[in-house]
Amino acid sequence: MIRNIVFDIGNVLIGFDAMDYLISLFGEEKAMRIAKAVFGSGYWQELDIARLSVEEILELFYSGAPDLREEIREAFDRIGECVTKLDWPVPMIDSLREKGYGVYFLSNMSEHVKASNTEAFGFVSHMDGGIWSCDVHTIKPDTGIYKILFEKYGLVPEECLFIDDHWENIAVGKKLGMKGIVFRDHDQLEADLSKALTKDATHDRITVLCYGDSNTYGYDPQTCGRYPYEKRWTTILDEMLGSRYEVISEGLNGRTTAYDRPCAAWKNGISSFTACLGTHKPVDYVIIMLGTNDCDADLELSAGDIADGMEALVNMVEEETPALQGYVPEIIVAAPAAIQGDISRSPFAEKLTAESAQKSVDIGPLYKTIAERHMVRFADATSGIEVSSDCEHLTEKGHRQLAELLFDTMCAQP
Repeated sequence: MIRNIVFDIGNVLIGFDAMDYLISLFGEEKAMRIAKAVFGSGYWQELDIARLSVEEILELFYSGAPDLREEIREAFDRIGECVTKLDWPVPMIDSLREKGYGVYFLSNMSEHVKASNTEAFGFVSHMDGGIWSCDVHTIKPDTGIYKILFEKYGLVPEECLFIDDHWENIAVGKKLGMKGIVFRDHDQLEADLSKALTKDATHDRITVLCYGDSNTYGYDPQTCGRYPYEKRWTTILDEMLGSRYEVISEGLNGRTTAYDRPCAAWKNGISSFTACLGTHKPVDYVIIMLGTNDCDADLELSAGDIADGMEALVNMVEEETPALQGYVPEIIVAAPAAIQGDISRSPFAEKLTAESAQKSVDIGPLYKTIAERHMVRFADATSGIEVSSDCEHLTEKGHRQLAELLFDTMCAQP
C-alpha cells in the first residue's frame, strides 16, 4: 500500500529552463556554447554532489569555453532567474498530507541553486522532509541517496511512490521496491497520481503477475495434465516471498510472445496481455517468461524475431499500465529454460528441431539486452533448470530451481 509520495524537484516542483535563460542573456550562439560547457560537460553534477568548492567547479566550467569566462560567471551568479515558481505544488502537497500520506523530496540540487530563488522553493516547508544531494554528496541514480532517504525517515520502499522526470531515476527506485511515475507535466501527474492512489487504496499486498506459457501453467509432462498446485514454480515463489506478496499465475499452454500460431491465433501473447494487466491491477511486478513456443519449426522465426516479440510485451507494460493503474510495475524479462535433450524421442518431435533448440539458447543474451535497454531486471533460465525428457517442460526439480532463480532476481539489489 502506498503511504508516502516522494517528489523530485528540478523540472517537477520548480521550472528550470536553462536554455531559454541563457539565450535571453547572451543570444543563441553564445548560449549554446555556455550550455555545453556548464550543463553538457558533466561538471554540473559536481555542483550537485558538492565534493568540490564552487570556485573549483567554476574553473571546470571555464575550461569548456575559456573565452566566455565572464559570461559563464554571470550566468552562474544569476541562475535564480531560470528557476520558476509553480503555483500547484503547495496545494497538491497539502492535499496529500491531509489524506494521510507522507510527502518527501529526493533531489539532485546544489546549495547555490537552492539559495538562488528561495520563493520558488517555498513548498519545501509544507513537506515532511527530504534529501538534497549537496548535503549527502551523492546523486541520483546512485542507490545510496535513495537508501539515505529510507533510513533517515524510516520509509519502506514498497510503500513509496516516486515522481521524477528522468526514467533512469525511476528505474533505480523501482529496483529498490518503489513505485514510480515519470513526470511529463502537471495534468499528466494529476491523472496518474489519482489513478495510482485510487487503485492502491485497498492494495495490501505486493502483487507479482507471472505471464507465461505451459511452464507457468504448470504442465506435467508425465500426466499431460497439470502439476499439483504446491509443486508449480509460481506457488513455490509465493511461499518464498512470504505473506506480504501475492503471486498470480497467468500461464497458457502454447502461448507465444507476439506471433499467431496456426489455427490458434488466440495464443499470441500480445492478444490478451493488456486485458490480463487490467484484470489484476494494480500490479507491482510483471514476470514475462515466453519464447519457447516461438522456437517451433512451423513458425519459422529467428532468435531476433522472438526477441522482438518479447520487447513488444515489455513496451506494452510500459505504455499501458499508466492508464490502467497510474504507474509502471517493475518488469522481469525471463529467458525460459532452453529446449534440450533427445529431440527425436520427444512427443513434440514434429515441431522441434536442432535449430529450435539453438534458438532457445540464443534468445538468452538478446533478452538480456532488452532488459538493459529498458532498465529492468533479467532472469536467465536457459541453463541450470532441469527439463524433462520431452525436452521443453520442467520437472518438479526444475520448477523449484526456477522459483529460486526468480526469487534471487527479485531480491537482488541494484
